[in-house]
Amino acid sequence: MNEEEFKESPLLTVRVATVAGIAVIAVEGEIDVDTADEVLDAVRRAFESAGPALIADLTEVSFFGSTGISTLISAHEHADELGKKLHVVAPQRAVRRPLQVTGVADVLALHDSVEEALSALKPVPSE
Repeated sequence: MNEEEFKESPLLTVRVATVAGIAVIAVEGEIDVDTADEVLDAVRRAFESAGPALIADLTEVSFFGSTGISTLISAHEHADELGKKLHVVAPQRAVRRPLQVTGVADVLALHDSVEEALSALKPVPSE
């Protein structure tokens, strides 16, 4: 893993790294009205240098409400504008449940681990 960027504040830590040629944003802490812009800025910068996809790893997110949902929707829309894909790692209930209840989980590519997301992004060999 090649770590490219690191941001830290009292409520949030954002790391951007490249794993197997794919940009991975690892977010730790709270995604709320005070921190959402940091996450979205990191997503936008990562998409500029990322290949065809980006993985948002929310495994260590401890608070995720309506602002977090809006942040992911914005990130997904930005990916669509660029013709890229956004995959979200959200194994814990604190993040996954709000996405499911609001129906946003039906729009996003959700995974339980970064490895699972990477596997989903690997091209399937043609037969």
